[in-house]
Amino acid sequence: MSSLPEEMHLEILKRLPPHPPVVLARASAVCKAWRRALKDPGFLRDLYRTHRGRPITIGFFHNSSSPLPRGFVPAGDHVPVSFSLESIDRLPTCRFVDCRHDRVLLHDGWRRFLVWHPVTGEGHCVLMGELEAQGMPSGDRHASAALICECRDGEADRRAVRSSSPFRVAVVFNHRNWRHIVGIVYSSLTGQWTPSTRLKFTCEFCREPCAVIGSTLYQPIYESLVLAFDTDQRSLTTFRRPTTPNGANIRLLKINDGMLGVIGVQGSYLDLWAWDGDSWVSRMTIDLTDDPPGLPTMSESHYSMFMTPTKIIGVAEEGDMLFLRTVMGIFMFFLESMELKKVHESGHWMETVYPYAPFYLSATQA
Repeated sequence: MSSLPEEMHLEILKRLPPHPPVVLARASAVCKAWRRALKDPGFLRDLYRTHRGRPITIGFFHNSSSPLPRGFVPAGDHVPVSFSLESIDRLPTCRFVDCRHDRVLLHDGWRRFLVWHPVTGEGHCVLMGELEAQGMPSGDRHASAALICECRDGEADRRAVRSSSPFRVAVVFNHRNWRHIVGIVYSSLTGQWTPSTRLKFTCEFCREPCAVIGSTLYQPIYESLVLAFDTDQRSLTTFRRPTTPNGANIRLLKINDGMLGVIGVQGSYLDLWAWDGDSWVSRMTIDLTDDPPGLPTMSESHYSMFMTPTKIIGVAEEGDMLFLRTVMGIFMFFLESMELKKVHESGHWMETVYPYAPFYLSATQA
């Protein structure tokens, strides 16, 4: 391969599909010339611009300690990838809170954040100053955080180099006086935290992660409400989400046209709504036991009083794929193709997972 002119190498590589990422990882191991090209940000930008593809979810991060240690779980045996957890092992009390734009956000008691890139191993520690931390309560039921890339959705061709792009860390929480919700934003461009206006409202945050669309964080809160934090305008608002039957499991997500969506599961039925700015519009209702998608039918003997039959435990960054936990294992469900794929045998100990969808992997992860 090394005897070919360099331009021939590039022409061959331009015809590689950028997804799944393991294709590029294996190609980078062929020879030094290919590895050099596939590590070049300019080439990756051109490759992504050519294919206009979406990132592919290769697995998920989780905070559970049993039976698997905290870390990364590949979505199937075909994903030959492992990440060094050295950066986060130095902070043993850190918990995963978000996974977006090739990077992962962890927090350590809501006083310290780590923005970590699993592929490169790079970590950026973000400390809350005393002023920003004033009034911050402890506990996940009173605070939420999200990682926001400064690249806007219209700059999709920059997806390949988002690992080095500026970012924001957005945090919303109940003030300790229990009369206000406060939002604060850290910008890697300025190295400073900026507060939002206060919203005279108090609530309990749902344990489900937030959704991010553009520069706005959407967090589900109790009483069937959604908290919206616009990190550009530094404004906080609330609005009602669709009313769901008692016991329904819901998640907020970004749907394919850039709108906010709510997806819910009760029993074997999955419902999707879209927010048009004024009201919720029903998009689809799916029986997960139909063919397709073909979720295995479970007898009553499989059910447990401590575990619902089907629960959404993770939503991909682009909102096109869900991780579903059942008593039969963990499944990936692709909303567009209706494909259902089992990725793990047991998941009763999983409550929330954070899907990871990098644009490319270096040869060291192959």
